[in-house]
Amino acid sequence: MFGRDQPIASRALTEEFRERLVQFRRQLHRRPELSLEEHETTKRIREALQSINANIVETDLETGVCALVSGRKPGPCIAIRADIDALPIVEETALPFASEVPNKMHACGHDFHTAAVLGALMLAMDVAASLESFPGSILFLFQPAEEIGQGASLVLQDGVLQRYGVQAILGEHNQPTLPTGVIGVREGPLMASVDEFSIVVKGIGGHAAIPDRTVDPILVASHIVAGLQHLVSRVVSPIGSVVVTVGSFHAGTANNIIPPQAVLEGTVRCLQPEYRDVAEDHLRSFVTQTAQAFRAHAEINYKRVLPAVVNDGELCELVRGVAGEVVGADNVVEAAPTMAGEDFSLYQEVLPGCFFFVGTGKPDGSSRAWHHPQFDVDESMLIKAASVFVRASVTWLHAHAPIAHEGD
Repeated sequence: MFGRDQPIASRALTEEFRERLVQFRRQLHRRPELSLEEHETTKRIREALQSINANIVETDLETGVCALVSGRKPGPCIAIRADIDALPIVEETALPFASEVPNKMHACGHDFHTAAVLGALMLAMDVAASLESFPGSILFLFQPAEEIGQGASLVLQDGVLQRYGVQAILGEHNQPTLPTGVIGVREGPLMASVDEFSIVVKGIGGHAAIPDRTVDPILVASHIVAGLQHLVSRVVSPIGSVVVTVGSFHAGTANNIIPPQAVLEGTVRCLQPEYRDVAEDHLRSFVTQTAQAFRAHAEINYKRVLPAVVNDGELCELVRGVAGEVVGADNVVEAAPTMAGEDFSLYQEVLPGCFFFVGTGKPDGSSRAWHHPQFDVDESMLIKAASVFVRASVTWLHAHAPIAHEGD
C-alpha cells in the first residue's frame, strides 16, 4: 500500500490545506448552479486549478473541467471523478455560507465532492513532484449534470478518457447515514439502475351519473398503481431489490365527469442488473392486460436512464486497504446498497470502477438525507476523501505499471 511516510502526508496534515478546501467548498455552496448551467462553477474550478499551475486538459464540454497529473515515468492512467451540479431546492440550513441563489442549493453535497477531488489533485501534484513519484498519470474529472443523468455521457462522448488511455476510475459520494469518519465500500451492486415510464390509460369519458356508458380510466389506472407492487412482492425474488414508484397521477377536470384518459408517471429501480429486463417485461404485460380487462387501452413509454453502479472487486479491495490507512481499519465498513441512481455507472460500463461512500453523518443522528432543504456535510471528511483517492490511485498505478526489464 501507499505508505504513510509518503509526501501526501505533509500537505494533508497542514491546517492551511484543510482550510483551503473548506473555503473552496463554501464558495461553491454559496453559488449553486443547476445541471448544464454550471458556468460560474466551472470558472471557479478553473481558477483554482490555474492558481496551483495544474495541467488543465481542454475538452469540448460546455461546463465541467478536466485536469491531468503525470508522474515521472510512463505508465497507465486512472481517473478520479467529481460531480459539480446542484438542485432546484430552497435551502433551509441557515448556514453563514448558505445558498445566495433563489431556489437552488447544493443539497446532495456535490460541492463537497468537488472540493475533495481538488484536494486529491493537489496531493497528487505533490507526489508527482517527489523523488518517489508514480508511473503514469491521473485524470481528474469535474463532471457536470449528474443530477439529470447526462454528465457522464457527455464526458464519454467527448472522448477524453480514450485520449488519455484511462483504464480504471474512482468516485465517491458523501453518505449522511454513515457516521463521520467512516468509509463504506461494497463490491458488486451498490446503487440501483434507474428507468422511467409514462402510461396513458385511454377509456371512454362521460357523465358521472351514467358510468355504465363509460370506460373509467381513473379506475383502471388505480388498479395499475396498486397492481404494480405485485412486481416487487411476487415476481422478483425476496432477496432481490426492485422499487416501482408511481410519482404522478393526472386525470379529470371536474368531480362529475369521467375523463377520457389518465396519465401515470414513475420510476423502476433495480439493484441487481439481472432484474432489469424482468421488471420492464412484467410492467408492460401487466399494464397492457389490466387495461384490456377493463375494456381500456394503455400506451406505455418506457425509458432506460441509468444502469446500476456495480463495483469492481479488485478496485474495492484496493480502496478498502487504503481507506484503512486513512481512517483506521475499524472505520472501514461494508457499504449498504441504496436504490438511488448515479451516472458514475455509465463509466463502469466501459471501465472497471469503484464508487465508495464517505460518512458525513452527525453523531446525534440529526443529519438530513440527500436532497433535503436542510442537508449539510461534515467538512472534516474533505481531507479523508482526498487522501483515499490519491493513495488508491498511486497504489493502482504502481501495481499496473509496465514491468521494467534489465537494460531498459
